[in-house]
Amino acid sequence: MREYLQAHSVEFDDRNIRQSETAREELRARSEDLIVPMVIFGEREVVGFDPTALDAVIADYQELHSG
Repeated sequence: MREYLQAHSVEFDDRNIRQSETAREELRARSEDLIVPMVIFGEREVVGFDPTALDAVIADYQELHSG
């Protein structure tokens, strides 16, 4: 997923739940499960590698950051 986002020039914070208790708790608070990878953009969440859902988030990201 990192590579997919990078290929589309999307900036993101990479949080590793194995290395960070804070990241683990943030994810648990959002989903009650520790399912990764997860992309969060505003109120939208994409769980797992879902190119269709990611493309929609990428389009919204690019619209927000164009100009």
